[in-house]
Amino acid sequence: MADLELTGAFGGYDRTHFLAKGLVKPEGIGLRVLELPPTEIFHRMCNYQEFDCSEMSMGAHCFLLGAGGSPFVGMPAFPSRAFRHSMVYANAEAGVEKVSGLNGKRVAIREWGMTAVVWIVGILAEEYGLDFKSVEWVAALQPRVPIQMPRGMKVTYMKPGQTLSALLESGEVEGALAHQVPACFAKGSPRVKRLFPDYKAAEVEYYRRTGIHPPMHCVVVRREIHERHPWALRSLYKAMCEARRRTLEAMWDTGAYTAMLPFLPSALDETRAVFGENFWPYGLQANRKTLEKLVLYAHQQGLTPRLLAVEELCGESVREG
Repeated sequence: MADLELTGAFGGYDRTHFLAKGLVKPEGIGLRVLELPPTEIFHRMCNYQEFDCSEMSMGAHCFLLGAGGSPFVGMPAFPSRAFRHSMVYANAEAGVEKVSGLNGKRVAIREWGMTAVVWIVGILAEEYGLDFKSVEWVAALQPRVPIQMPRGMKVTYMKPGQTLSALLESGEVEGALAHQVPACFAKGSPRVKRLFPDYKAAEVEYYRRTGIHPPMHCVVVRREIHERHPWALRSLYKAMCEARRRTLEAMWDTGAYTAMLPFLPSALDETRAVFGENFWPYGLQANRKTLEKLVLYAHQQGLTPRLLAVEELCGESVREG
């Protein structure tokens, strides 16, 4: 019998490299992989379901599950993970010295509901005293999905020509949550600062205390494909795991570095000292505590009308790993 022909879309990551190059092949599947920017993948997948499988914003995935009738079935493979303490900025003249100082202030964001914002708002509220309902959020974009904002939320939108960087530097907003470094900070403006200047130390402390390494994206399969070929989800997941394993194996080969990091061996040693051997875990059980936080924050911030069970994030055939 001929293989099932599917098209997948992922960012250009090392952990999907072996899939993209056809060096790891899902059993029974002829997988053609397109490497595209994640934001483009999400737009094309959420609006047009263009791909048979793809990486997916975890915020969007939660929203679609909470709304009911999601066109996707997920798997506990996480191509993108990131701590987000580095994205907390303040205007240096606003008198904001710690996170709770943003309460009652104007804070710029790209978009309410994007996964990076879901995570950092949740973390700041739970760990550092942010009252996110007291903040006047100034967003660059309308939410990509029709979120029912929590009662009491204040969200306004930037006018044409306004940018997060310019608003932050000028003091028109007192703070910003930005996953991309604002241009004003990148150029060294003295009017802008990070609220976690040593964000790496803050992230290590947070991980050691909580065990949470936030996933930004998961992987989904179109529900139509899953219903017609229920075995395919497990096959694709196993291939994702094998591609990740081969990536880690290649990284540990220090004869010729696989990444342009001059101190790669010491960075790997440091990472292992903090996270242990399995520092980029796939699987529901290995990520249960982390995913419980994600679904809680998604519900608190209006992405879901009810608290999702973490099992809903992935299909039954891949829940055991």
